Amino acid sequence: MTQTKKNSNHSELLRNNKNALFFDFDGVLVDSVEVKTRAFARLFSQYGPAVEEKVIDHHRKNGGMTRIEKFRWYYKEFLGKPISQHEMDDLCKKFAQLVIDEVVVAPEILGATDFLEKCVPKIPCFLISATPEEEIHLIVSRRGIHSFFEEIRGAPTKKSENLSQLLQKFSLDPDRCIFFGDAETDFLAAQRCHVRFIGVLPNSEAPLLKVAPGIEWFKNFLEIQHSLSSPIFEG
Repeated sequence: MTQTKKNSNHSELLRNNKNALFFDFDGVLVDSVEVKTRAFARLFSQYGPAVEEKVIDHHRKNGGMTRIEKFRWYYKEFLGKPISQHEMDDLCKKFAQLVIDEVVVAPEILGATDFLEKCVPKIPCFLISATPEEEIHLIVSRRGIHSFFEEIRGAPTKKSENLSQLLQKFSLDPDRCIFFGDAETDFLAAQRCHVRFIGVLPNSEAPLLKVAPGIEWFKNFLEIQHSLSSPIFEG
C-alpha cells in the first residue's frame, strides 16, 4: 500500500467513524514521565533512600494522579504527617521549576506530531492532563503544538470530569470518540464516560497492564497509524 493510499484511508476512517480524539500528555504525546520521576525523587531525597524509592515507585505506578494528590499521599503515607498549605505551595513551586523546561524539550512519543497533523484537519482533538492547567498550556505553547487542540484541560479538575464536560460542551457522541492514555486514571475516565480507550505504553510491563490487562495498546503513534486499516477505528 502506498503512503498516499494509507493517508487517504486514515482521513476516511477518522472522518466517517470518529467524533473526536482525546489525548493525555505525559507518556502519551511526550516522553516526559521520567522527567517528573527525577523531580519527585529530588524533592524527597532529603528524607533518605527508602522514602525516595517509595516515592519513585508510587509515581511510576500512578501517572495520572496530580502532583498535589501525590504530595499529600507521600506526606501521609511515607512521612507519617499531614502536609501544610505552606509546604504544599513550596513543593508545587519547586516541582514546576524542576520540570517545565525539561518537559518542553523532551522527545515526543514516536509519530505523535505527525499523527496530530493528519488528524486535526479532519477531527477535533482535545488534551486532558493531570498537570496544572496553566502549566500545561504553557508547555504545549512552548512546544508549538497548542493549535492542534480544540481545548486543553488540566488539574485541579479530575480527568473524568474534564472528559465528561468536553463531551457535553461539544455535543460529542462517546461511542464515536477515543481516549489515548497511559495511566489508570485515563482508563477509568474513559470507562466512566463510555469512551473507547487505547493505551500508549512503552512495553508489556507498563503498570496500567497490571490493572487492565485486556486493553488495546500500542507503543507509539507509528504503530497506531499502521493499524488504521484494521478494525481498531471502526468500533
